[in-house]
Amino acid sequence: MRHLLRDMRFGLRLLLKTPGFTAVAVLTLALGIAATTAIFSVVHATFFAPLPYRDADRLVMVWSQREGGGRNSNSPADYLDFKREASVFEDLNAWTGRFVSLGSGGAPMQLEAGTPAPGFLPMLGFGHPLAIGRDFLEAEGTLGREQVVILSYSLWQERFGGDRTILGQAIRIDGKPYEVVGVLGEGPADNIQYRLWIPLAYSEAVAADRGARFLTALGRLKPGVTVEQANARLKLVAERQAAEFPDSNRGWTPSVEPFRNNFLSPATKNSLWLLLAAVGFLLLIACANVANLLLARGTARQREVTVRTALGAARVEIARQLLTESLVLALVGGAVGIGLAFLVMRAVVALMPQFMLPSETVIELNVPVLLFTVALSVVSGVLFGTAPAWQAARLDLNEMLKQSGRAVHGGRHGLRRALVVLEFALALTLLTGGGVALWSFTAMARAELGFRTDHLLTFTLPVPRDKMVEPDTIRAFYDRMLTDVHALPGVRSGAVSTGLPLQGAFRMPFSIPGQPPVDAKNRPFARVNVVTPEYLGLMGMRITRGRGITAADRQGGQLVAVVNETFVKGMFGATDPLTQRLELGRIVPGANQPGEPQVWQIVGVVADSRSNGVKNDIAREIHLPFDQSPFPRVRMTVRSEGDPTALQKSIAAVIQRLDPDLPMGNVRTMDQVVAQTLVGDRFTTALFAGFAAVALILAALGIYGVMSFAVAERTHEIGLRMALGAGRGRVLWQVLREGLLTALAGTILGSVGAWFVVRALRDIVFGVSAFAPAAFVGVTLVLLAAALVACLVPAARAASVDPMVALRQD
Repeated sequence: MRHLLRDMRFGLRLLLKTPGFTAVAVLTLALGIAATTAIFSVVHATFFAPLPYRDADRLVMVWSQREGGGRNSNSPADYLDFKREASVFEDLNAWTGRFVSLGSGGAPMQLEAGTPAPGFLPMLGFGHPLAIGRDFLEAEGTLGREQVVILSYSLWQERFGGDRTILGQAIRIDGKPYEVVGVLGEGPADNIQYRLWIPLAYSEAVAADRGARFLTALGRLKPGVTVEQANARLKLVAERQAAEFPDSNRGWTPSVEPFRNNFLSPATKNSLWLLLAAVGFLLLIACANVANLLLARGTARQREVTVRTALGAARVEIARQLLTESLVLALVGGAVGIGLAFLVMRAVVALMPQFMLPSETVIELNVPVLLFTVALSVVSGVLFGTAPAWQAARLDLNEMLKQSGRAVHGGRHGLRRALVVLEFALALTLLTGGGVALWSFTAMARAELGFRTDHLLTFTLPVPRDKMVEPDTIRAFYDRMLTDVHALPGVRSGAVSTGLPLQGAFRMPFSIPGQPPVDAKNRPFARVNVVTPEYLGLMGMRITRGRGITAADRQGGQLVAVVNETFVKGMFGATDPLTQRLELGRIVPGANQPGEPQVWQIVGVVADSRSNGVKNDIAREIHLPFDQSPFPRVRMTVRSEGDPTALQKSIAAVIQRLDPDLPMGNVRTMDQVVAQTLVGDRFTTALFAGFAAVALILAALGIYGVMSFAVAERTHEIGLRMALGAGRGRVLWQVLREGLLTALAGTILGSVGAWFVVRALRDIVFGVSAFAPAAFVGVTLVLLAAALVACLVPAARAASVDPMVALRQD
């Protein structure tokens, strides 16, 4: 320990005596450590940090899964069977969510409310202890007694100013009074989309409908019970359900899954690990750069090492001293890197899309992350300190004394160039990832969507389901609203629809009369959008056959539909679609399930649009007249003459005159809607491109440093060659050739890593398979261009050597 402390003090003095070298080395290392620490803080918070719930390792999700399909929610009846009959659970509760209108505490606003079964919040541990009040009572989970509410802490503070007297008071939700019985404590519940909580309650008819799958179930396993055991037990329950209720339960299997990251998409998981790998490469490039700096400094210190060896110092002691100096440098770089990591982490969090990570994820520089940084600094010190220590241990004392400090060419230059080759290989890998992500994002941003986005303002109208249930009431309300909105200055047109591109629509099964019948579970699905006559024209959707929906398509007339081209190609082939009909369940206002089947005549075909987003396949779409299938909860779209956001206040005034409790929800321009769909890709692209840019700079600095040092070492040799007749152009080309050959070797080696990066990104970003060759060629040219620029300065310096001055230095 005494020797270690002595070596560390000596190393620190050396760093202070060479501030220029120290600053460059520390900053280079700090960049790599900061990026790695910031991304690791995200990975640690997502995958390793303890969850803020009681016995979180025993929390599981329970889904229903159709044979050959993905997971789904549970019906109330199935959920109650699992809760009653599955002895593997200590507790099991369900919840769902819905949008509500909050009319108290200010202007009406749309919020998303969680509707849990009584017992859900205590089981999970949300807000315990509560800031004020109590949890839901068991009796409050029944119809007629469910008009109570628990506020999230953030909503309580923002909307009601933290007023403690709100407990026991009634606030207006969907135009009805709800008694405030509690406020959750400050914590994870403030990070999720639910701003308030209302007890889950449903009618006996809904409770008995096993086909109504809308409940998400969360349970806590009993101590010692595994996920596999829980799945085996629920499978027995499902087999009994299938035998007793074959129409609704045959082919359905429950699936018990660990709660942690259960809602995290595979693409997001892969992106996080790829980002960690990317910053790991960045750190390796930084280590290679610092190793080159230390090798260069080691060459300058060869006389010192030679003298110390001649005076009796063992090679092991020399190597230990140099390695300790590297560790001191690494720890200083790590300390600076922690400060930079805080800034990088804040930038990452700012770029991160909302709800990208689970609500319980808290990204911070906590003790585990700081310990990781310290360990990372030590490992980095060993990595870049090994090269100069190994160089010093291999010095030939007699040879060094003979040369009196002249540079020895060959092995040491070879090691430094090998490190640059490694830097360029890693940089090419990172640049390929950044280039792929950037090209993919650009392609998505420029993709043809099939609908217009300019001068459009969109918003939802969260009408309570039990407020407008009669078709005539719905028609009258929206006729009046469209008339009043059309009359506003600056409005060119407006439309009402149950869905919008990129914002969802009904997804319903359908069948084609006259075609062979299909089993119920194998029926095809389509996006169904109920629209007013202005909708297709307002959205710029082009009719390719027949006609669109008109004002003549009203109640009592022939039921008509307009389908898209993908629907026609998939269902009719070369048959004229205007001679065909389709069968859909009747859309019932306020109901979760469609009613009896109805037959609709296809009267038009609309051109395809990417309503599901650029990255997804174009779906089959069906547009129905709003007057023939009125629905209370809609989206409204208004085309403006100027800035669409300028219309918000005047439209809100129209809505308030018609219904004082009805807010404009989720108000955005269509351009903002499109931008929102790209926010995740923008996040990945920005980070990959940023890290790739830093890698490019570090690689360029690395080859610049090596070539500069090589020129400085070979000044005497270059002067001699020029004195013997070598021209400046020849010297310039020789230095450039050496640098570019080194860079080219790195790019050839890096092509292997680039290939793996393209394969890894293929399932994450859009259009990778088609872009892989262009990505590789493009980033290779960028990297070689950077190498050329980095080599120009040393090459020019070599070509400007005065032969007489260089020879006098011998």
